[in-house]
Amino acid sequence: MAFNREFEINESQLEEFLANATERVRTSENVDLLSDLNKLFKKNVPLTVRKYVIAYLLKEALKHYHPFNNRRDRFERNERFDRNERNNRNRQERKDFRQERAERAERTEAPAETTEAAATEEERPRHPRVEIPEDQATSIFISIGKNRRVYPRDLVGILIAIAGIDRERIGDIKVLANYSFVQLYTEDAQTAIDKLNGYDYRGRKLAVSYSRQKSDAEGEAAPAAEAETAESQTEYSAEQAEMAAEDAAAYAAAEKAAADKEPFGV
Repeated sequence: MAFNREFEINESQLEEFLANATERVRTSENVDLLSDLNKLFKKNVPLTVRKYVIAYLLKEALKHYHPFNNRRDRFERNERFDRNERNNRNRQERKDFRQERAERAERTEAPAETTEAAATEEERPRHPRVEIPEDQATSIFISIGKNRRVYPRDLVGILIAIAGIDRERIGDIKVLANYSFVQLYTEDAQTAIDKLNGYDYRGRKLAVSYSRQKSDAEGEAAPAAEAETAESQTEYSAEQAEMAAEDAAAYAAAEKAAADKEPFGV
């Protein structure tokens, strides 16, 4: 039978279309929806012409089917997806690396810098250093140090509050493990000794005296000063011996902190 074809059948295209449709039905299409459409198809299309209606629908679908473009679109979509995945993965890896590096820096460099800064802050007086002329200066001995978590600012505090000495008249301060030395104007030294010797500070009585014998220019007063110093430091030594067991661990820790330039007790 002769008739004019308005549609040329391309078997290769038809095979690819049907293969693609079959694959989508098996993998991605909503089977329930397709089942409902099939029921409606059977309800509305008589059995005698169903195969022709199916062929008609297939013909109309092939008019809008471009296999090359579809493959290219799928390839481009897959390529974009893969590229985005790679970019996201690279960004996450860079983020994880930066975070790990920052955490490693906090565990190593940051604590060391913080500790050193804290040590410097603890050891340094908060006020400008007072320069006392050597011929006007006298050093006193105070029987407390780093083992009791004492720093220069603490000694300045008790000299001001208890001994009544102005901050501008307090010179160099050296805090060691078990005792300290404070430089004062000579006329203030005896006042500081009188006020602080025997003073109860942080649970223990202070032993305070001249740190060395006064000059020979003081004549007969020198032996008395020497005896007073010896007596005060002997009293302190006896007290220290009684507390040796308690202070042993603290002393070792303080000495190590001083060697490492770290503040004790922080």
